[in-house]
Amino acid sequence: MTAVPTARGDSVDSSELGFTLMTEHVFLTDAEVGRNWPQTFGDPDRRVEDAVRKLATAKAKGVDTIVDRTAVGIGRNVPLVKRVADQSDVNIVVSTGFYTMNDVPLFFLFHEIEPQFEGRSGERVEDFLVKDIEEGIGDTGVKAAIIKCATDAPGVTQGVDYTLRNTARAHRRTGAPIFTHTNGAATGQMQLEVFEDEGVDLSRVMIGHIDRTPEAEVETIAQIMDRGSIVGFDSFHFPEGLGPWMEPEAKRLQWIAGFCARGYADRIVLAHDQPSYTDLMPEDLAQRTESERGCWTYLSDVGLDRLRELGVTDEQIGRMTVDNPRRLFETRDLGGY
Repeated sequence: MTAVPTARGDSVDSSELGFTLMTEHVFLTDAEVGRNWPQTFGDPDRRVEDAVRKLATAKAKGVDTIVDRTAVGIGRNVPLVKRVADQSDVNIVVSTGFYTMNDVPLFFLFHEIEPQFEGRSGERVEDFLVKDIEEGIGDTGVKAAIIKCATDAPGVTQGVDYTLRNTARAHRRTGAPIFTHTNGAATGQMQLEVFEDEGVDLSRVMIGHIDRTPEAEVETIAQIMDRGSIVGFDSFHFPEGLGPWMEPEAKRLQWIAGFCARGYADRIVLAHDQPSYTDLMPEDLAQRTESERGCWTYLSDVGLDRLRELGVTDEQIGRMTVDNPRRLFETRDLGGY
C-alpha cells in the first residue's frame, strides 16, 4: 500500500484512509486581505477550535479523511491546518499548486516569464510544487500529497496554460496525482488536452466540479471518464441558488445514478467543497449555507440515501467514497515518468 502524507506531519497507509471526501477546505480565504485587515479572519484560535469541532461531528457520521484542496491563491495556511489536524481523528491531506482563473502569480511572472528581466532566478512553479511534495511545506514538516490547478469560465488563458503545464511537469517528476478545479466538463476537457500534450497518464488525474456541467453537455462527463480520468461530483455544499450555477441537485443525483448503472462507479468521487470557515462570501450567507447543509456531513446525512433511492448500491457508494480516492493516491507508487 501507499504512504499518504497528512497535515499532522505523519503518513497513513492508503488502506487506512477510509471514507474520503476528496474536495474540501479547512480555511478558504483571501490571504492578502487577511494579512492587511486581520479582522476579516478573526481569532485564529477560535477558527481552529471550530474546525476541530466540525471534524469531530463529521467523524461521528463516518468521515475518515478529507482532502484540503486549498492551494496558493485561495489562502493556503498549512501551519494553521496542522493545528487543526493535531487535534482531530480525521486525516487531513493537503495539496500543493496554484489557483488562478487567469494570470500567473506576479512572483513567477517576474522571476521566470517576463523576458525584460535579466538575471532571473530560474525557479519555476514546478520546482516549488516538487519541494512541497518531496521536502515539505515551509517548516511545517507537512508534505503535500496531491497537486491542484484550476481552469474556469475564462478557459485556458496564457496564465492558466502555464500553471497546467507546470502541474503536469511536477506530477511527472514526483508521481503525485493531479486534481483540478473546473466550471464543468468543457473546461475539464481543455485541461486534459494540455495534460495529454505534456505526456500525463490521464488515469492519474481527477477532474473536479464535474457537477457544474450543463445538462446539454452531460455526455462530455462520460467522455472524460472514458479517457481514464476520475471525475468529482463534489459541490454538495451549495443549497439550490446559493452557490455557483448548477443544474438542480435532483438532476445531478440522477446523473450519478445513471453513470453508476452504466458501469462508471469506479471513475467517480463525491464531496462537498465545504470550508470550515471562508471569507470569500458574506458571513451571513456562509452561516446560512452551513445551517442548511452542515459541514462535511451532507452526504452522510442526506446525499447517499438519495443515491440509494435512485438505485445506487452500497458497493457502488463504497467505490466512490473509499476505493476510488484510495486508488488515486496509490498511483503515486507508479512513480515519476
